[in-house]
Amino acid sequence: MLVEVEQALGPGVDFDRERLGNLVGRRARSAGPWLGFDRAVLVDSDDGHGRGLAALVAVPTSTFAGCRLEAELTSAMEIDGRAILLATLPGWDPPPMLLAPAASGLRGEPRWIDRNAAERLVVGAHQAYRERRSHARILGGRAWRAGGLLPVELARHSTPHSAAEYKLERLPERFLRGLEGLLDDDERILYWVERPMLRELSVVERLRGVDRRAALLLLTDRQLLWVIDHARPDAFLSDWGVDVELLPVERLLEVDCRQADGQVDLVARTAGGERRFRLPEEMTDEVAVMRRLAQRFTPGGSAHLPRRIYAVEPLADDDESPARFGQAREAAEMRRNAGSDGDVLGFLYSPKRPGQNRAAALVLRPDRLALIGAGQRQVNLDAVVSLSVTLSPLIGRVGATQGVEITVPFPLMDRGAALLRLARRTLANGTWGA
Repeated sequence: MLVEVEQALGPGVDFDRERLGNLVGRRARSAGPWLGFDRAVLVDSDDGHGRGLAALVAVPTSTFAGCRLEAELTSAMEIDGRAILLATLPGWDPPPMLLAPAASGLRGEPRWIDRNAAERLVVGAHQAYRERRSHARILGGRAWRAGGLLPVELARHSTPHSAAEYKLERLPERFLRGLEGLLDDDERILYWVERPMLRELSVVERLRGVDRRAALLLLTDRQLLWVIDHARPDAFLSDWGVDVELLPVERLLEVDCRQADGQVDLVARTAGGERRFRLPEEMTDEVAVMRRLAQRFTPGGSAHLPRRIYAVEPLADDDESPARFGQAREAAEMRRNAGSDGDVLGFLYSPKRPGQNRAAALVLRPDRLALIGAGQRQVNLDAVVSLSVTLSPLIGRVGATQGVEITVPFPLMDRGAALLRLARRTLANGTWGA
């Protein structure tokens, strides 16, 4: 059977893989007492939880992570409900298998499994893997993150990602962090266009109010996102975070390209209004590709496609964040008051603090987004053009482009991003075909 080492437990050499796939030894690895096993997984297997079936391989010398070995199955064991195959290299007299439980790193009494039963485990794990692959599911992380182990030219033949997903690693880390909080785990990226920062603006560009902060226009199978630097990088900090505006693709009625002031706009029209995203004129061809792809989600382009309905589950109450500001009681009372006025899908608390004399909260309901506390304002979801969020160490902000928004301390923005994701799904469900 073929196994791949995940963790080499003994002394040896650690290898890194270059872009073209070549292995290069980078560093020596020292270790304490070694029991003669390396930890591995059965290649092309599934243990029933989206992971490879674990294996311990007896080897004469410790190998390295990523090393593939053709090993002979000897038996298996089960510890704490997890099955682990036991194998050895052909022609090698392995150490006593009684050392295997200690090498596994798991606690508990092992239940030993004979070779015939272990072979059935292998067959079942391979079948489960093929079943998972037949549904083209990507488990164990975010489906849209392809990683950067191989260049696009090699990776695209072996893993199920789009060209846009393979190229994500070329983007600045601040853009990728923004996407981490706003994309669903099973969301897929279809296309993106990056607008580079223009450091020097001409007099005419300054008079026109040209904004040339670095930006990213990105289309997924669920939303159109405009990601832009919150502030221009400077000598003090190169990463001030990002501002993000997003439109669910279910809201799109029409998508167009228009020339404007020596630049090109992608124009997205929804039932609530119109938004424009501006890129340099030299990116006209890329914007045209984005337009063609986005048009597939408009009523004319998606007339024969099934309607997607998102799961909309209310966010769990968050008592910990207000407690960090000594305002757990105030937050709970404001949440109760919000609940007395109707169903609440999400509640984001903004604590009283220097610069904000009164606490506030953003409340997501099935049909509207409301600001309560420090100011009272609401907008029906049907009237929302797009949702917006700021993910910056300077400030955290969540809301809609119609002016219903709330600012919160940046450490609380994990909750803010979760509410925005839920708002996007709610908006998409309620406005299909509007």
